[in-house]
Amino acid sequence: MPVSFVRLVLLALVFSLTAHAAPDKDKLKAEVAAMEEAFCAMAKEKGLLAAFSHFAAPDVAFIDTDPRQFRGPAAVLERMGPDKPGISLTWSALFTDVSDDGTLGYNYGRYEFRGPGPDGKERVGKGFFLTIWKRQPDGGWKYVMDTGAPDRPIAPAAPKS
Repeated sequence: MPVSFVRLVLLALVFSLTAHAAPDKDKLKAEVAAMEEAFCAMAKEKGLLAAFSHFAAPDVAFIDTDPRQFRGPAAVLERMGPDKPGISLTWSALFTDVSDDGTLGYNYGRYEFRGPGPDGKERVGKGFFLTIWKRQPDGGWKYVMDTGAPDRPIAPAAPKS
């Protein structure tokens, strides 16, 4: 085989390997942030179960249910249960990032839960959430994991001496 042909093949191979541009991370971060906003908006409009079902990936799991037993739609139903009157959950991302290859994204932020307590009075809970998003074969994003942690109770003030 002539050397020039081998060089040509090697150059073509190198070019094809480097021709794939890195994903536009700013664009992908904006997509993931928009998905989180749409997720919260749907929860307000259509209820928690509808939103958590709609935005869930087929293999979604939650760490506050058994992810070995509950995956996909069964995991959503196990975690959320049916919508209950007077319950609301709102949230807003404070930070969003995506992997260098553009296949995974995540955001975290603050949430607020409101609902009737056992005494019928409204109770409010606040905390932080984390959502992990996975790029789907159609190019869209679905969440594969979602979790939250309530704020720590405020310590009582020390008595003045």
